[in-house]
Amino acid sequence: MSAELYERSTKMVRFNELSMEMTGALARHAESQQLVIADDMPAWLTHSINLPSQSLLGKLFGRRANRADKDREHDVLVVLHTTHLLLVTAGENRGTAALSVPLSQASVRVGSALETSFTAIEDSGITVGGFPGDHGQAGTFYIGLGPEPAGAECAEAIRAAITDAKNP
Repeated sequence: MSAELYERSTKMVRFNELSMEMTGALARHAESQQLVIADDMPAWLTHSINLPSQSLLGKLFGRRANRADKDREHDVLVVLHTTHLLLVTAGENRGTAALSVPLSQASVRVGSALETSFTAIEDSGITVGGFPGDHGQAGTFYIGLGPEPAGAECAEAIRAAITDAKNP
């Protein structure tokens, strides 16, 4: 049995199309990492809607499909810098935050790092690894992507940039 948790939509964006909170978080993070952001850098924005639960109890109590996510909607910005992958997340409850990983130490795989043979969640996206993590383990970040061509373009651009950074 499979369940769809989110309705996602991905599009390529310019920085002037983003909220002030997202551009501010991106600028602060880039400055803290000594990264120069240029207007022509490839950037994609995915808007995710946490769908209503389809279970009987979920419908009865008005729950969302992903009960662990406190936001009904959230956005994830992906920016490909020449040396880093930058991510900005924004949601009403999660707030707005930015993080990055050098492309040369990143890894990427299709799907969620949490997927197992016991879960059958229908969701397209990629998991990027190489972020600082806990207990000496590298951290990961799942980037859910929409079904539009821009979603596939984003995933392929990330994969290609990581491959190119590791094989100069």
